[in-house]
Amino acid sequence: MGPGSNTALRPPRCLLLCSVSIIALSGSALGADLPVKASPALAASWAGFYLGVHGGYGWERDDFSQSEAFALATPQSINGIRGKGAVYGAQAGYNWQFGRAVTGLEFDFSATDIKGSNAVSQLLGGTDTTTITLGEKAQYLGSVRGRLGWLPADNVLLYGTAGLAWERLDSTSQTLQTSTAPVSATLSSSRTPTDKFGWVAGAGVEAMLGSPNWIGRIEYLHYDFGQIADSSAITAAIGQVNSTSGSQTIDMVRVGVSYKFGAPARQAPVPYVKAPVLASARSGWAGFYAGAHGGYGWGDDPATLPLTLLDFAPDGALTGAKSQGWVAGGQFGHNWQYNRVVAGLEADLSAADIKGSTSTASIASPGFASTLKFDEKVKYLGTVRGRLGWTPIDTILLYGTAGLAWERLEITQVQQDTTATGVTTTRTATPSDRFGWVAGAGGEMMLGSSNWIGRLEYLHYDFGRVRSDSSLVAVSPPLTNFAAATSIGHQTVDLVRAGVSYKFGPDAVSPVSALAYAKLADAKAGPMPSLQSWSGFYLGAHGGYGWKQNDFSNGSLLGGVTIGDIRSKGWLGGGQAGYNWQYASAVAGVEIDGSATGIKGSTPTVLAGTVSDTLSDNVKYLGTVRGRLGWTPSSGWLLYATGGLAFEHAHRIDSSANSAPSPITAAVVETARNHFGVAAGAGVETFLGNSNWIGRIEYLHYDFGTVEAKTNIATTEPGGAPTTDRGGRQTIDTVRAGVSYKFTP
Repeated sequence: MGPGSNTALRPPRCLLLCSVSIIALSGSALGADLPVKASPALAASWAGFYLGVHGGYGWERDDFSQSEAFALATPQSINGIRGKGAVYGAQAGYNWQFGRAVTGLEFDFSATDIKGSNAVSQLLGGTDTTTITLGEKAQYLGSVRGRLGWLPADNVLLYGTAGLAWERLDSTSQTLQTSTAPVSATLSSSRTPTDKFGWVAGAGVEAMLGSPNWIGRIEYLHYDFGQIADSSAITAAIGQVNSTSGSQTIDMVRVGVSYKFGAPARQAPVPYVKAPVLASARSGWAGFYAGAHGGYGWGDDPATLPLTLLDFAPDGALTGAKSQGWVAGGQFGHNWQYNRVVAGLEADLSAADIKGSTSTASIASPGFASTLKFDEKVKYLGTVRGRLGWTPIDTILLYGTAGLAWERLEITQVQQDTTATGVTTTRTATPSDRFGWVAGAGGEMMLGSSNWIGRLEYLHYDFGRVRSDSSLVAVSPPLTNFAAATSIGHQTVDLVRAGVSYKFGPDAVSPVSALAYAKLADAKAGPMPSLQSWSGFYLGAHGGYGWKQNDFSNGSLLGGVTIGDIRSKGWLGGGQAGYNWQYASAVAGVEIDGSATGIKGSTPTVLAGTVSDTLSDNVKYLGTVRGRLGWTPSSGWLLYATGGLAFEHAHRIDSSANSAPSPITAAVVETARNHFGVAAGAGVETFLGNSNWIGRIEYLHYDFGTVEAKTNIATTEPGGAPTTDRGGRQTIDTVRAGVSYKFTP
């Protein structure tokens, strides 16, 4: 058993903060298939929890073609963006070793300087020039991946890896118009932050650097985030105008170093028993746990929003929102103990009511007055974090924690217009999913001699810029000079919360040896109990069918005619990876999965005068990170419930046509959308004979909440028509069957 270490790694700000996955798992099986032959002992073990840092270089490719036919006198297109830049960050994970095979789960976070741009320019009349520039910068990259490798030598590991990927992308647009007669220049620009989901796959090599605790690596990763730019086909009076979009990909080569903490502390081996009892929490902090929490939070969104850029007033500005409110939710995770050092991985999800408003701007004239503000509300918070702590005494744990954070944020523009005859209030709410990093500290205490653990902790969330910013500069010497710019800071949330967790027990029982099993067989008559255990790392595949409902209704898009309620269905197929721990008849585990899907559907076509419109959804990918908790009615069957975080990558297609004036104008616009939410369900698994293959059937319900922007208008004006949009909820229900292979030590 290698000793623990409390050596701190200190990469640049926020890199280590988002570097730890909930699914780096540990522990020996409580039982195992009867070994046939003992494998030769290796010089050093690759099994264990590790933390590390990395750096490298990446190349981006975004194969879109965006037409600028409506912005330039002579139609031109901007054909894609190529970018490149440095990458640096941190990783954490856990390896399990089975002879010369090594499996693992890893989470990583990287800040990047991968950026690029492309432009078109046009000279008109010899005096006027228009230049349009589009740019992209990948601010952050993250992934949750499975790893599968082989040891050609005791201290060298060759591996392949694949999993889910996330990107914080800044998309920029800039238009420069200059003239030489008279001399003038106007520069307008905007920058929009978005979070994108996709997949990642690659390969690498690791080597022990002298000591088995230090491990160096070189690896290649390929990220695919699908469609980024909109695609469109527009038939207009000027002719056919097309824009296309390909996949945005990033290829990366990086090197890194990790510190492996060594083998966790274990209890002594015990003889085989049919149902081992749960161990007292006083036997250690190691084990799987689940619990609940509640607390209070304070949010800050520092921003300066010029009123002229909001088309509200020629001068003045709104200032950012201060928010506060309650939070409540649940958490699950796993701890490993190395003497007095405790390392752990945790995921949590909280409902929230943290809300506030910007300042209010007003304008007035005879017979008319108007006000404008923005309301902000944090509706959900989620994290995937690593924890590293110290036990000053056996029953108290002091820890620091950091990782990746998610929020569901709703920003609502509120404008109230007052005349002599009435008041009209217009509220436009836009929901968005924002990702960032979280860090904090806390303390836990074992409550008496039970397996219950109380906690008190502080968390700081940083989601970066959550609004688009823009600027406008106009120079026409010597008469007119004008400049306005939006200032956007980092949106943050500070949280204090208390909670309680139930720890299922240490992962300390070693599987019975073949010799002990043989002696037990000699001493008993009749059939032997099965030694199959659910503990262990597994990989598998699944397939099934899904039904999606997005029950929104929107009357603002078509001047009061309602469109909405998209019903979709179709196939799905993908893979899963995870780890189970068994505690007597209870089984706890963590799993990640990714699925490609053909789930798609459309609204009925609606007519609004001479305009027809149809909205369609096409779900490309689904993914989850979930905890599992189950019960074994017999040794070969497992009934389980499951819940966690979920993402969706979908395409929205808007097909419209206008028959007047002639000729008919038609447009088909396809937009990539990424949504984040929760998934919950239940299933049943069974061993397929006496092998390590496991079959499953399961049901999962995905809930992405309100994903549509909506406008509600209330008015007391005579003859005024109120408009009420229903945001609805977007849900997906899936039934799927699968098979997994469980690696047994």
